[in-house]
Amino acid sequence: MIPAMYIFIAMVVVGVVLYLFDLRDRKKGEEPEPVHQPQTDVCTDDCCSTNEVCPSDMLLAGIGKDAEYYDDEELDQFRGRDADSYSAEEEEQFRDVLYTLQRPDLLPWEQSIKKRGIILPRAIREEFIMLYSERTPSNN
Repeated sequence: MIPAMYIFIAMVVVGVVLYLFDLRDRKKGEEPEPVHQPQTDVCTDDCCSTNEVCPSDMLLAGIGKDAEYYDDEELDQFRGRDADSYSAEEEEQFRDVLYTLQRPDLLPWEQSIKKRGIILPRAIREEFIMLYSERTPSNN
């Protein structure tokens, strides 16, 4: 019990000393600077959990624009299809386009697909998320 009391007294003394140093460093009448926490946006995108930056803002920038084609006109035949209804050959058509895109074209391509009424096959959607996260530079 006695060692615990010594530790407690040492902690109190260190706290008082640090407080006195803080008072000495502060100028008269000056308030300490508040600590600002960066505001984090709540993202509702499917792929947000894999990205440090939410792509919603980037996608919203192109809302008023027409759909852009990335040499993928053949994908228009899949307009209105469910994500689970694609065959392996049809998924391969999406894959051929996806893996030829440059990093800056990934999100605009996905936006173009959505504007054209095409739902990506589940497997391709997962590959898109993986590819986007691999090509996104880390902020660390």
